[in-house]
Amino acid sequence: MLEKIYVGDLESLVENKKVEGKQLKIGNENFYKISNVDKMRPFFMSIVSNSNHWMFISSTGSLSAGRKNSEFSLFPYYTDDKITESSDTTGSKTIITVKINNKNFLWEPFSNRFKGAYKVSRNIYKNTIGNKVIFEEINHDLNIEFSYQWSSSNKYGFVRKSSIKNNSNNDLDINFLDGIQNILPYGVGEGLQIAQSNLVDAYKKCELENKSKLGIFTLSAIIVDKAEPSEALKANTVWTTEIENTKHLLSSLQLDNFRNGIDLYNEHEIKAEKGAYFINKKIK
Repeated sequence: MLEKIYVGDLESLVENKKVEGKQLKIGNENFYKISNVDKMRPFFMSIVSNSNHWMFISSTGSLSAGRKNSEFSLFPYYTDDKITESSDTTGSKTIITVKINNKNFLWEPFSNRFKGAYKVSRNIYKNTIGNKVIFEEINHDLNIEFSYQWSSSNKYGFVRKSSIKNNSNNDLDINFLDGIQNILPYGVGEGLQIAQSNLVDAYKKCELENKSKLGIFTLSAIIVDKAEPSEALKANTVWTTEIENTKHLLSSLQLDNFRNGIDLYNEHEIKAEKGAYFINKKIK
């Protein structure tokens, strides 16, 4: 017997859904789909590349990725249990408000922060070659769905494509905050991140190039034990094709403001905080 559970005055919507798998085509590619993946225990996947990219990603969405080896990580290189547990702070993050009948509804796809607030379906697709993975969440109450895909490009590095779809017959006013969190600067190796992550945070510097909206993630100095200057002359970068009428954030500091309906402001330089790259835009 399934008893009703309430969080305050809100009934928690918990459904016994069946996990299913099947093969299908998306475009001209063969994918394997796992439906209701959130009803499974979290599992780990590797995303392959024809170049020197590597990515290990959890079914919760958190990940570690980089080029060559773990010394060139773009996200912290940890064991799979730590990566899985960091789904709310590392990797993709999306927060959406949808205005329906003059009421703003808050939705965080793939997050357990408001688990049970909506009837949702979460699915994962991975192509046969193993170099693409798609995360999809369908909100049946709001009649919208959100998905994002990870893949790699020898020229551009890692590519994340996100999309939102209106499944209703009505126009919707949507305000979204979408991006990635916990981006490492260049020069943070595996050992340094594991042993001195708090010190690494203190040295982090995130900048936004105003014209191109290029996010530049560096260390204020290379972290060494020697009494000598050591400049950080290389950077990791993030950029987006969506720059028109868009606000850009370089950290996760304003996420709670967005959840609370407070207008966001552009971040041009952030120091001593975990790097992020978010875009905020209102669309119809």
